[in-house]
Amino acid sequence: MERVKAAYGSWKSPVSASAVAQASSSVGSVVVDPEDRGRVYWIESRPQEGGRYALLSKSVDDVSESLAVEHLADAKWNVRTAVHEYGGGAYTVRGGTLVFSNWSDGGMYVLDLKTAGQEPRRVGEQDCRYASFAIHPGMAWAVCVREDHREKGAGEPKNSLVAVGLQPNAGADRVLYSSSDFVSSPTFDSAGSQLAFFSWDHPEMNWDATVLRHAAVHATVDVLSVTELGPVAGHDARESIYQPRFDSGGVLHFIGDRSGFWNPYHVDVRNGGQVQSSLAQPVDADFAGPEWVFGESTLLPVAASRVAVTYSEQGVRRVGVLDAESHGIEQMALPADPV
Repeated sequence: MERVKAAYGSWKSPVSASAVAQASSSVGSVVVDPEDRGRVYWIESRPQEGGRYALLSKSVDDVSESLAVEHLADAKWNVRTAVHEYGGGAYTVRGGTLVFSNWSDGGMYVLDLKTAGQEPRRVGEQDCRYASFAIHPGMAWAVCVREDHREKGAGEPKNSLVAVGLQPNAGADRVLYSSSDFVSSPTFDSAGSQLAFFSWDHPEMNWDATVLRHAAVHATVDVLSVTELGPVAGHDARESIYQPRFDSGGVLHFIGDRSGFWNPYHVDVRNGGQVQSSLAQPVDADFAGPEWVFGESTLLPVAASRVAVTYSEQGVRRVGVLDAESHGIEQMALPADPV
């Protein structure tokens, strides 16, 4: 590029004032279908469409698919939620089935992405908001956070963990847990026999103190129920716990700040195991941040005892794969430093 000399105040910038002032698109809320890891989904915000949140996907294996596929292209679909007002976690995909929240009516919808030409079908209850979805491997149910606004003038809406039937005429939501003021981040193991989530109560914020909970799951096409629902961590000491995730061996991984930093831990609940640090010793690094919204992901199991992580250490953002048995982290080289 040729350098241009000009008097102060007269130099013309290639970046116009309108370019700086106008709203720009952004992408986020990345989801990978656990039954089809070759396809990646994400949300794109579109200021030119009134701020609509569009859902797109692209195959990472099929080189012939050069452009992203847009789902729910009609302007009436806006994949967004207002649960806890801040939202997040507005959709998930499993086995080609999409479950999402629509902004205009707050409704929960299901759509088979494998069949062309279908319209989303509403499920769940009226006057309720939904977020933080987990589809059961049996595909008949989704467990999620429900914010109930049906009791007008009753003060704050009621937050519950519910099972919503995805089949036609599935009936009313099944409340699985409603004993805390807030719930978040339900997740199943690969067999669908274990469920984990976290909860917290006023006056705490979730970055102050939460409780990790676990339950055994019993599911058929007609019913989903839980038993042995109890606390795993955070109930006997003040601790902020985030992002429960099961690895392929059924071990539960999560992030907790018992050391003063959000570090990774794991526990084999089924076999009566105790919570263990996934690191050789606590480190002065944060593997999570305050969860203002649903759907945050800085920890993801990729195999038995191995989890992909991203963390902040001494002001530098790093990405790696953690082996919870050897306690080592294989750092990944990044082409640029995250800002």
